[in-house]
Amino acid sequence: MSASWLLAAIPGTLVFLTGILFLSAFAEQHLLSPRSLILGVVRGRHNSPEYAEVFVARQFERLLRDQPGRGSTR
Repeated sequence: MSASWLLAAIPGTLVFLTGILFLSAFAEQHLLSPRSLILGVVRGRHNSPEYAEVFVARQFERLLRDQPGRGSTR
């Protein structure tokens, strides 16, 4: 490969990695966050109220357990 292709590959790689990081951050914040998971279950029409209650309680416990600055209760 010529040197010009190698030099062009560096910015292309940086743009590609930036895009991947942006998409993963977007997915984590808007699709996989505990809040969006809870809202999805609560809004679901086919879920029973008991299922939604158990799911929300589990997610809330996980949030409390994973919160920085709090000691583990186990």
